[in-house]
Amino acid sequence: MEKILEFPDLLRLVDERSAAFSAAVTSAPDLGVTVPTCPEWTLLDLVRHLGGVQRETSKRAATLRSGSPRPSAKRRI
Repeated sequence: MEKILEFPDLLRLVDERSAAFSAAVTSAPDLGVTVPTCPEWTLLDLVRHLGGVQRETSKRAATLRSGSPRPSAKRRI
């Protein structure tokens, strides 16, 4: 049975994973290096992608917490 995490636990995980990713990016020799698990992407591509995902997710989380209507599910991330 899967455990459903509470909102504070999810935020903590996002913070932890973001810090780990930031450390990995900072220690990379160059943003043009290839991502090993996705060789057609550079590290810069991955940073831009994950940054966009985090911005969109943050907007959605803020909307849900404020009690505003859910954003349309038509747009895929």
